Amino acid sequence: MSEWYYAHGGEQKGPVPVSELQRLAGTGEFDPAADLVWRDGMPDWKPAGAVEELGSLFQPATEELPTAPTTAEPATPASGDFNPYAAPAAPETVMASSGMAGDDRQEIPPGSDPLQVGACISRGFELMKANLGMVIAVVVIFGAISWTAGSVFGVIEGLLGGGIQPGFEIDPQTGEFQPQNQEITPAQVLVSIVVNLINQLVSVFLALGMTRIGLNIVDGREFTIGMLFGEAGKLVRAFLAGLLYGLAVAVGLVLLIVPGIYIALRYGQYQSAIVDRDMGVMESLAYSSRITEGQKWPLLGLAILSFLIVIAGVLALCVGVVFAYPIVWLAGVVAYRWMQYGSGVVRPAN
Repeated sequence: MSEWYYAHGGEQKGPVPVSELQRLAGTGEFDPAADLVWRDGMPDWKPAGAVEELGSLFQPATEELPTAPTTAEPATPASGDFNPYAAPAAPETVMASSGMAGDDRQEIPPGSDPLQVGACISRGFELMKANLGMVIAVVVIFGAISWTAGSVFGVIEGLLGGGIQPGFEIDPQTGEFQPQNQEITPAQVLVSIVVNLINQLVSVFLALGMTRIGLNIVDGREFTIGMLFGEAGKLVRAFLAGLLYGLAVAVGLVLLIVPGIYIALRYGQYQSAIVDRDMGVMESLAYSSRITEGQKWPLLGLAILSFLIVIAGVLALCVGVVFAYPIVWLAGVVAYRWMQYGSGVVRPAN
């Protein structure tokens, strides 16, 4: 029995048998009048209704079809050899990012395509390899700025009288170290709060830039190091959403830990939603809750595996972190896109 690849909603899917194409046509998930198909032995993609052996199967939907496509040229690879895994030419242009005008990709019902942890990690690894030089540069610059900012703010905090740390003194009777009784002034508290707030804003600002770069990489769009500093307009929203998220997770962890983990998994996509869709504070949290419906166990598995990968990178003389972090970072973005649009975002790197 022949198996077919088909293009629907700007994404290549398959292989599937003819019976599955008939079923999809009946449910509206495949349009034989517009969607293109291909199988082994065909020179190029064609609308299903223009394929002789398929036309009769969809006669009610395609009886007035022309015998050749009129809205788009079939996809042909640059090498000259047909590649069934290349994205097919769809009747309409689909933009890569849902935040861009002209993107008409349809989101899947929440939880209808469960995440596959291994596939997300594998795709993250492929994307890192395909963009190795730029990805490593982005990660190194991100890490260097974060570390420098933390060090500078730590020094500033100390110079301004903050940095509240308990001192130690030797007990003259026992000869043991004992904590000093150190009076904490309101000024010290204020300095620590302000300095740490600024440091946190810098961290959120950089994280937004990393999210934008990650989305572009996963979508196959161009990206630059400068994008690391290009999301300032979303900083306040992201900070406030992160504050609410952090408080909710903290409260949940206090309540027997499990509620905190649940909240972290369901609402943790808020930052991607703000960058990707320019959402507001509450809107981004609600959107995260929606797309993660039915995905908590795969997300937990992805979080655990990502943690283990980073630990392995640290154990590899710390140098491995430069490679481990990009994998888990990109795997997380792949998971976000998967929950939005399904597993079609996971494709072999070109």
